[in-house]
Formats: sequence, C-alpha cells, structure tokens
Amino acid sequence: MASIQFDKNSWIIDGNRVFIKSAAVHYFRLPRAEWDELLDKVKKAGCNCIETYIPWNWHEEAEGVWDFANDKDLGTFLKKCEERNLYVILRPGPYICAEWDFGGLPWWLSSKENMKYRCYHEPFLHYVDRYFDELVPRILPHLITNAGTVIMVQVENEFQALGKPDKKYMEYLRDGLITRGINVPLVTCYGGVEGAVEFRNFWSHTEEHAKILDERFEGQPKGVLEFWVGWFEQWGGPRANQKTAGMLEKTLYELLREGFTAINYYMFFGGTNFDHWGGRTIGEHTFMITSYDYDAPLTEYLQETAKYQAIKRVHSFIDWVEPILTNPLNSDECTALPDGLQCKIVQSKAGSIMFLANSKMERAIQKLYSPEEQHELSITIEPDGILPVVKNIKAGRLAGKTVKISALTAYSTGFSNNIGTVYHETGQKSSLVLQVKDVDELSISCPYPQRYEKLDSGKLQFTLFHGSKPQVISIMDGKNECFEIVVNDRKTVEENDKIFADKGEVTFALTDWYQASEKIDESLGRESVTPLDFSSFGQWSGYLSYTAQFESNETGQKTLIFPRIEDPVRVFLNNQYIGLVNDLGAASIEIPVEKGNNSIRFLVQNMGRYNFTQALGEPKGISESPSLDGIVVDLLNGWKVEGIGKSHSLRSIPEIEGRISFMKEFVNDQGFDKAILVGEGLQRLRLNDGAPVMLISNETAWNRFDAPYGVADIGHLLNDGFNEFEFDGQGLKGISKLKLYLYKEANQINHWKMQSAALLTEPKKWQRINQLSNDKVEPCWYKTTFTTTLQSTDDVKVKIRLDGLSKGTFWVNGFCLGRYWQIGPQEEYKIPASILKEENELIIFDEEGRSPLQIKINTL
Repeated sequence: MASIQFDKNSWIIDGNRVFIKSAAVHYFRLPRAEWDELLDKVKKAGCNCIETYIPWNWHEEAEGVWDFANDKDLGTFLKKCEERNLYVILRPGPYICAEWDFGGLPWWLSSKENMKYRCYHEPFLHYVDRYFDELVPRILPHLITNAGTVIMVQVENEFQALGKPDKKYMEYLRDGLITRGINVPLVTCYGGVEGAVEFRNFWSHTEEHAKILDERFEGQPKGVLEFWVGWFEQWGGPRANQKTAGMLEKTLYELLREGFTAINYYMFFGGTNFDHWGGRTIGEHTFMITSYDYDAPLTEYLQETAKYQAIKRVHSFIDWVEPILTNPLNSDECTALPDGLQCKIVQSKAGSIMFLANSKMERAIQKLYSPEEQHELSITIEPDGILPVVKNIKAGRLAGKTVKISALTAYSTGFSNNIGTVYHETGQKSSLVLQVKDVDELSISCPYPQRYEKLDSGKLQFTLFHGSKPQVISIMDGKNECFEIVVNDRKTVEENDKIFADKGEVTFALTDWYQASEKIDESLGRESVTPLDFSSFGQWSGYLSYTAQFESNETGQKTLIFPRIEDPVRVFLNNQYIGLVNDLGAASIEIPVEKGNNSIRFLVQNMGRYNFTQALGEPKGISESPSLDGIVVDLLNGWKVEGIGKSHSLRSIPEIEGRISFMKEFVNDQGFDKAILVGEGLQRLRLNDGAPVMLISNETAWNRFDAPYGVADIGHLLNDGFNEFEFDGQGLKGISKLKLYLYKEANQINHWKMQSAALLTEPKKWQRINQLSNDKVEPCWYKTTFTTTLQSTDDVKVKIRLDGLSKGTFWVNGFCLGRYWQIGPQEEYKIPASILKEENELIIFDEEGRSPLQIKINTL
C-alpha cells in the first residue's frame, strides 16, 4: 500500500521526498471532453499534482437528487489523473468559495427555516452528513492508500477568514471525513483544526507567510494552497490582468527561498461559469462574469500563455534542485548586502542555492568573490529581481566521473543527461564554475564570445555572455562522452517556449434571424402578499417575473423604494419600460404613475449568490414589498466631530484622537416608519443611541477593523421628528457609500404574482426578422443557425461576440453558455467545440430586445 507522510521540510510519498507542484483546475468549469487536453497540458508544464474543489451544489442541484454522470463524473476525472500519475488534492467543502454560486452550498438550503451555515448547527450538519455519505465513498477508491493518487483532502475552506471561530464545527467535519475512511493527510488553509496540515493562501509577502507558519506550527512543511497567479473579474469592473509572467517567476523564486515545498497555482486553468453558476464575492456589485479565465497560465480556451512558460521553466529548475529544496540542512536568515542586495542561502547535502535579491529599481551588476574558488563571479540581477545562484550540485558525468557545478550565476532549466540550458537577460554576463576530474584530458569547444579558464583548483570557470544567438559549449572526454552547456538569453528561451502558430481566424456564417416575444401571462403565477426571493419561490437561478396592481390618487412622478433587493431589476409600468435598477441592498427609482389603477412588473435575473463573507444565503431577487412615496438620503456629507465645529464628508475622514464620534442630525417630518441603511461601516453606526439590525454583513476576519459593506434595518430606531446618527470613524480614511432609504409601511405595494421567466423550454412564436426596430425596450428572444465542419480531432477553439446586445442569457444546441452583460470587462464568450454539430442553433434572451445583427462567431 502506498503511503504519504511529511516532516518539517517536505512531503514524503512512498519514502521519497517530493516537491508538490500543483495545478488548480476545476473539473466543473469545462466540459468532460476537454479534460484530457487540460491534464496533458498540466503535465507538460511540469506539474505533478492536480487540485480541485468539489462543489456540493453541482452534484445535488435538487434536494436528494445526486448527479455524478457526464460532465459531473468526478470518478472519471480522478481516473484520468491517475492515468497520468498526477497526484490529487481534493477540497470537498462543504463550503468551497471558488467564486461559485453560494460557495458550493445547495441553493435549497436557504429555503430551510432558520438555517445557519458554516457552523455547528445541527440542521446544517444533517445535510452535510448526507453529502459526505454520498461523496466520500466515491473518493475512497482514489486515495493513494487504495492505489489511487489522492494525497490530501481539505477540511472546509478558509474558515478562519469567516471571522467566527467554531472549533466544534471544524472538528465535526474532520471527524466526519476520518470516520468515513479518509486516511490520507487532512489539510486546511486559513482554517486550522487539530490533526490537519495548515497551508496559506497568498500572492505576495512570501516571507511574512513563511514566518507565520514557522511561528504557529511545527513538524509540517510549508505550503501555499492558493498561490493567486491571477484574479477573478466582475461585471462592470476592470480587466484583472495586473500580474505578469515576470512577477510570477520572481515570486516563485521567493517561495523557494522561503522554504515552501508545496505550491498550488490558483488558478492554473480557470475555465468558464457556464449556465448561472458564477457567484458574488465581497461587496455590493461583485457578481462574477461568465469567464473564469483568471488570467491563468492556461487560458479559458486551454491556450498556453507567458505565465505557463514561466512556470514550466521554473519547474525544470525545481526538478533539478529538488533534493536541496525538500531536505535542507538549514536556511539562513536574509542578510543585507551592499547596494540594496539581500542574500539568503538554502543548504543541503546535495548542494546549496544562494538567493540574491535586488531591491533597487535599477540593474545590479557586481563581482562576487568566492573564497572556495579564490576567484570572482559575475553577478547581474534585474531591478526588483531575484537570482538563484546554484552551488555544489551534480550536473552530469564525464569519463565515469561526476561533473559538479561549483557555482552558476545564471538562470537555468536544469541539467539532465549531460546537457543543460543557462540563460540571462540579453547582453548580460554570468559565471559558471565546473568541477571536473582530469581537466587536462578534456576537449573543450567554447565559441566566442564565451570564454573559459582553468583555475588553480583544477576547476573550469566559464565567463558567459548571453547574446541574442544561442551557443553551445561542449566538453568531451577521450571516450567521446559529451557534456553540453546551451547558453541563451531570456528572450530566446521565451520565444522557443511558444508553440502556437496563428492558424487564421475562421468566421461561421449566421443564417436568418428569428425573434419571439417574452410573454408573461399576468393571470398565472404564484401569489403572495409580499414578493418572494428565488429560494422562497423554489427556484435556483435564472429569471423571475413579479407583477402587481396598485392605485394612485393622482398622475405624476413617484419615488418607488425597494427595501430589500439583491439583483438588478428591470422595471415596467403600464407596459412601458421605466429603467434598470442597479443599486443593491435597497434601491429606488422614479416612476410616472397614472391616476387610478397601475400595473407594475419587475424582471429579475439572479446574478449569483454570495460565495464569501458572513452574508451567505442572502435573499436573491426581491424579498420585501416596494413602497411608494419614499425618499433616499445620501448620508456621506454633513458630519461634525462630536456634533460641533466644521462639517466633514465621510469620503475623507479627518484624523482624530481616540474613539471620538462623528454626529449627524436629520428630521423625519413626513411620518416615515421604515428605514434601511446600505453602505460601508454600518457596524460603526448608531441611530438615537441604538444599534442597527444587520441584514447583510460583508465582515470577515480580514476587514473587521475596516468598514465592510452591509445592509441594515433601523426602522425600530427611527423617531418622528428629530433623529441623530453617530459614526465611529476611528482608523478609517473614508467610505464611499452610506444611503438611507425611508418609506411607510402603509404605502407598500402588496399582493404579487411571481413566475419563472426566460425559460428556454417554453413554446415561442418565432417570426423571421425583416427589419428590426429598437424603439421599444422589451425582453425578446432571438435565434439563428450556423454550420461548422469541425472534426473530432481538430484542436479548434470557438468564441462568440455579442456586440449590440444588452444583458441576458444564451444557448447553443440547448447548452446554456451563461449570462452576458455588455458593460465589460468580458467581450467574448467561449463556445465549447464539444457541443457543436454540423448544424447548430443559437438562441438568445436579451432583456432589452437589442439587435443581434452584429453577433459574430469565429475560431481563435
């Protein structure tokens, strides 16, 4: 039976020390047909491990109905890892975050009365036990102890970041995994539980995280379970491509320097949030876009990037020096050197690595004197760069004798089978000192501008020039054995790594377009006094339509208040489109009412549940009756320190000593009896000396001393007439939002009819589009067809641009490709080649009925 252990230095598998080079990939974010290509490319990059979450809600969409078939076939995915000798780290939750709807928890849990999540709450644990009972038996055959390759299983996920300690809960999950047969090491990340190995999640400040692990834990190796090499993106936000390949490479060397021997690239491949699986993270509008590309080493289309090549190069280096990294005798503290350099040495019986870091913003060029060689070595380090100087490591054999590198001041992808590549920036120099027996009996071919000399110690010292043309230094013995050194510059190495040629873009012609109206029969639907959120209605995601009637004594503009709203809302009044409500928590819109009866309708798309913070399980859609004749007050301005002196804006909070409050007065002279606050720092705020009731809190362990976003009810604190707010601004530089929504219970619109909307399966009356007018904004369906001639063996990547549309959902051949919203940053959407046929049907639901005539489908 295979085994896995660990000590303070590294993981030990079957008695061998292993540097874990893991790729985070989510089997649920790409079709099964692409698993082979994904895993092959992971393997080619030098990874020896796969890490994946297991989303509970992906496998139990409906309560009690389990699905592990087709694209959800976890067992087959694990078998494919085994076929490639890839180790696996599984993270089954029950909570996973992952920017995935509800953090992987099933939506129907939020329909259970008084349900609490991620804590020792027996009703919650009842369903967790059912999940573990179904899942763990599927994992057991794939454990390394059962001839599989699963080497670690995670308990929960980032639990300490929640900011609500619950030792009993974490121990319950740990014990639940063990008693069901999990006998490989359990791990946590920001979630420690006794008996599990703790990892860290980060991108920067490597030295700080290493120190935390050293201070808090003993007898376990250092690992980063989420090395954030990219980032996710949200609708309406900027592109998240701020982390370059160069930054990634440098940070990898930092990890090696600080003794990390397990690295999981999050994400190595991101994939796609098909259908409505994208979640919502901390903040108000942070809904995940459909692409989960993550600016990862492999793109959403499985194409290799500069990050991929950087990782591949460093992995080759790691493989070469693995004995040093995984079993060091000691690792010195960082030592400051002259001219802004720092030095840290990792030593072992197999050799040593001296990591030299340049903190300056200019290139450092120095001579380093080696007492062992009694000679100077050329050192060049780029601005804000790290150079690993390898010393006393085996590199090959000549004439039956070991060839050792006494010192190398260039980067290297390692030496194997008597050949190795060394590289540096174009035009720079480096040094290589070789220890070879019987130097005088060797034949050395060293083309200019490369040079060498024989040292008194009997070693060979090469002065290397890294020009734009690769050169090979050859050393031969009398038996025609050859030792070769390939001298390159970085640019050449990077260019050689690029394997994709431009195949040329192929555009697929779209045939005639057809359209159909989205008809809502207001006589149908489920009735309720107050609007129901998605879970209360009994629907996971997609669209809901809300309709109601109300009376008005006059014609004119009225302010409609939404006291509880967690998704953008399209508002239609008397069959006319009014606008899109985009504020969340609570919101308002001006509507032109008519005297007498009015018909109002809302169309709401569930944009994803919170996958992070204490706000899990928020009511999606509309969950409280809107109210007429309310008002909205922006509370950011007009605050005074202790209620005296100059007025200040909370956008820029002045420095004050100690816990001194800002005060603001307002008068409720219209008889409002309901009030909702939306904004930042609500836990710091009091009204009339009373605390608000938090409805949503984005507080975490990381931001609890800041001013996290939230929604709060203060109606019970509201006075007729004079009211006074108090805000504790200590330690804050400012906040960006604080709104007060005031309304009357008597003016709330009740008696609603709700029904599912935008259903692909509903019959539609299609009409061919001859001339399209966008004069009227109303939801509309469109369809067209296109022909492809793709072969199953073609390496084809297909994308679609939805120029001209607004917001909605779309399908190809019945497969839901996800949400779209033309506010950026996503401009193109993936169509998996595996769902395409010779004749294909594209169907689109657009909330505003915008023209589809600019849509384009083509290959990459």
